[in-house]
Parts: sequence; C-alpha cells; structure tokens
Amino acid sequence: MTQFLKQNSPIPPYMAFPRFLLDKDGLNETAKILYTILLDRARLSQKNDGWADEQGHVFIFFPIKSLAETMHKSEMSVKTALNALEKENLIARKRQGAGFPNRIYVKYPPEALNQTDRILSVRQTENCSTDGKKTVSVTDSKLSSSNKEKNNIKRTNSESKDDRTVYGPYQNVFLSTEELISLQKEVPHYQEYIEKLSSYMASSGKQYSSHAATIRSWALRDQPAPVQRTYECKEDESL
Repeated sequence: MTQFLKQNSPIPPYMAFPRFLLDKDGLNETAKILYTILLDRARLSQKNDGWADEQGHVFIFFPIKSLAETMHKSEMSVKTALNALEKENLIARKRQGAGFPNRIYVKYPPEALNQTDRILSVRQTENCSTDGKKTVSVTDSKLSSSNKEKNNIKRTNSESKDDRTVYGPYQNVFLSTEELISLQKEVPHYQEYIEKLSSYMASSGKQYSSHAATIRSWALRDQPAPVQRTYECKEDESL
C-alpha cells in the first residue's frame, strides 16, 4: 500500500543521482545506478576516519558480489558497468592483493558541481516554489501574461545580484553572510540541514527561492512538540 506525499510527509531514504549523468550517453542505466550507489557509499567514507589514502583521496570497498546483490543484477552486469565507469574516468580501482577487494575511488567532473544552476533557465527559476506556496507549472507559466513574465524576470535578475556564497556537497545551496550567521544562532546542526537540502535539490531537481527560509522551515518541522503539562487535581487532592 502506498501513500500520497504531503507537505509534511517524511521522505523515504534516498540516494542522490548526480545531474551530469543524464548527459552521459555512453553509460547505460545500470552503470548510472551503480555510480549513484558508489557515490552514496563514498559520502559515508567522507564522514569517517580511515577511508582516505596518503593523498587524501577517499576510497571505498564494495565487492562485486555485494554490488550484484544490492542492485539485483548479475555479477557480469556489475563488472561490465564498472568497466564502463572506469572508461568514463568516473571511478578508479586499485588492487589490494589476492583475497582482498579492490579499492574503489569515486571521481566526478569538476564542472558538474555548478551544473544545476547552469541548466536552470529563467523560466524554470520562476517556477520554483517556496514552502507553503503553490507551484506554477511550465505550461501555466507560458500561458501567463507578458507583463507577469517581465516582472518575474526583473525579480529573478535582482535576486541573482545578491552577494551569496555557495554551500553543500553539490554546491547548490546559496546563503548570504547574514543568513549563515542567523542559521548558526537559530538552527542546531545547521550544517546537516545544509547538506540535506543540497542532496535533496540535486536528487529531485527541486529549487527554492530562499534556501535559508527552507532550512528554518525544516528545522521547525523536526523540533519535537512541546510537552503539554496539566496541573489539575481532584477535589480531595492538593497540588
């Protein structure tokens, strides 16, 4: 049984699918999914000690048999996908000797970090929803009046001039210095929310007009509800 997604619905565990893979025509779907799995495992290695070599390059161990079980694919399919990723220079493998799995180094093209912002057009930026507001589809935007489009373009251009710094593992969360200072004071574990927002936007393609406001909204949503205390007592009891 499935459920409809609501504004306050928890998101099931997910993996971030890098947008640049959509342009990799030389890779089949198995290879792209495999890269997503390897990248997800590499992110865990980033957060733990002992998973970087002398050059600081993060690596993972993921035996072919385990990959095949995870992906529900044959070991031959996994081997073929690994070779394709290595040919595209998206991974590097280093042998560790007989009986030991290879080290796998996950790589990425540097230009992929800014690909989200480069792909988004002005019209797409206008359609990005904020929390609590209705999303406008691309089709509806095309049907709107020319005056409305001009106003939206002016607003987008003015917003793009803000002095903001990019954050997050996918370099797609933009915060001004004032916004970052406010989040540091108001939101516990604000760095985790920045990473969560960055990964969510990269995997879903969704955008927000204010990343600081979105982080605050998520933090408020995650706060436990205050405990309701009652001080009532029966007639024959005293406080």
